[in-house]
Amino acid sequence: MSIRLSPKVSAFPVRHGRAPFAMELRKLLWNGSGSPEARFDAFAFALPAALRDDALEGADALPAIRALVIRVDGAVRAYLPFDPCDAYVEALRQARQRRLPVEFLEDNSLLEGPLIQSLPDAYLAKGIGMQRYQEVAREILSRQETDDRLEHRGYLAYTGLRRMEKRFGRILFLCDFPLLSRLQDMFQDGSISGMLAESEDRAASPAETVEARSHPVKPGLLYFAMGEIPFYAGEMEKERQNPLADPMDYLDLVKKIFVETRNQFISEPGEAGAVSIKKIQSALVFLRNMAVQQGRLTPDLLDVVTAAKGVFGNAFAAKVLEAARYYPFFDPTEPEGGLLEIGRDHVREPDSDEPAAAFNLLEDEPKVWKTISLKKEPGKEKQRRYRYAWDPQGMCSHTPEDERIEGFNRAVRRRSQDLDLQGFARTEKLTSSLKDGIDIRETLRNWTTGGIYVKEIPPAKGRVDTVVIIFDEDNDERYPSRTTWYAEHDEESTLTFYATDPLAKLIGPGIAESEYGGLSLLFPPRPVRNVFDLAPEEFGFRSLAEQLLYGGLANSNERSVAYVSQRKPGLRMKRMAAGFKKRLVWVPTASFSAETLRHLRKFHILNGKHVRAWAARFIPE
Repeated sequence: MSIRLSPKVSAFPVRHGRAPFAMELRKLLWNGSGSPEARFDAFAFALPAALRDDALEGADALPAIRALVIRVDGAVRAYLPFDPCDAYVEALRQARQRRLPVEFLEDNSLLEGPLIQSLPDAYLAKGIGMQRYQEVAREILSRQETDDRLEHRGYLAYTGLRRMEKRFGRILFLCDFPLLSRLQDMFQDGSISGMLAESEDRAASPAETVEARSHPVKPGLLYFAMGEIPFYAGEMEKERQNPLADPMDYLDLVKKIFVETRNQFISEPGEAGAVSIKKIQSALVFLRNMAVQQGRLTPDLLDVVTAAKGVFGNAFAAKVLEAARYYPFFDPTEPEGGLLEIGRDHVREPDSDEPAAAFNLLEDEPKVWKTISLKKEPGKEKQRRYRYAWDPQGMCSHTPEDERIEGFNRAVRRRSQDLDLQGFARTEKLTSSLKDGIDIRETLRNWTTGGIYVKEIPPAKGRVDTVVIIFDEDNDERYPSRTTWYAEHDEESTLTFYATDPLAKLIGPGIAESEYGGLSLLFPPRPVRNVFDLAPEEFGFRSLAEQLLYGGLANSNERSVAYVSQRKPGLRMKRMAAGFKKRLVWVPTASFSAETLRHLRKFHILNGKHVRAWAARFIPE
């Protein structure tokens, strides 16, 4: 909602670059267009009058984002980005669409430096309303140091609005919160005594020459020009272009960035499955907690990337950062050399060799620059160099992953041994001893008879020395790497596996990333023949899972073999086990967490033991 200053003038205070304010302004102008209170005949802005014509042209270029580089007496002083998430820019677009007059009421004093003020989170205005937010802002600003230009700015805005009242009916004035507080006092007093002298002093100063040049902004540097994440701006533009779209909530944008990253930047089934809706919800809770700890309601880009890294891992966080910086409405016909480069407090124009110091005219809150450590996946050129340097004669495993898989192996052997014993348990009616405990299921089944049943589990007569784990038994063509690795010491198992091609994904010098389709662990370790050397046609193997299981059954010295998979072993596998006079103990993968299995399935191959010295720098734990 707008704030009434006079019967003809309403003010809409703005937090620059904040999407909630742009959304509220659009809602005011469109949803309330049937109300006399929301019909305006002219728009006024707290911007330098010298920029009016260039600003209107920049707004017309949207959704392609341009920026005005402003020179004062020939020297670069500031820049004005046409940010779709800024309420000023939204109002300029609305004015052009409605063919309404536009006035800029400020002078060049705004170009002396940015107007910085610390105010509550912009999203709060949506929850408590613009009127209440302005009251909170006014109370906070009363405790902060006042900008020296405020009195002069108040005079210019007041006199400019009074002149506009003589020419137009209803006027909407967009300004910052400090200026609105000053104008409320002035309109309430109804006079401007004491302001004229100060204005005359300003007018007596030498006139400055202001020149503005418009340039398209380099897409990769949009984040420095915009108040919000470029991804948010792109989503708002998509909603704007769709007349049937539902009104977008700002917090929905935060959730959507994770979903869109999963849908657009991840092609591998294993990775896409790891980014589940449940985990996205966990990331949103993580984000909420971080924002609350910092006294905010909404997260910034650093929070989003940090949450992605903490919940999904380093690789996905890098993809989230890439998605967050992407703005889809870029004109591909713009030449690379004709783009404006914007950075922290500086710009470089296309025809300039050196950057020039400049501030953002639409920046009104202090920024704190922070860093986060991310390791992006190497590009095609680096991967090609890594591949050429790869020595096929020297390969070894990554030690932390060895420890992880051996711990899982021990847990599976214990669980399968317990399941194996359960198969030989006997149940009988209680007479004199509870034996190995009450059999609840059998007792309930015979509840009407009044008897209590107990179970007796025979002592273990053997162990489980072989564990076969099947992650994927339906897509054998994805797993061309099939081999056996022998243990480096007595605490490791002999490992036989089939996996994806490691050289297809080199993530560092001498470091390849692969994914198991299935593996077999034999402990205590001993030399065995690589089962994948056997001809499938000769032995009748129908899948790699059957071939891997055959090797596990052939090499096991114990009667029971643990078989971990999503589906129970079929009749062919059971007959294969019977041929070796052994039995399969099925352990369903559902009995383990999906996160554990995902971490276990992905592994790395190092091109020699010396690579272990730097592998941890490229492999996230």
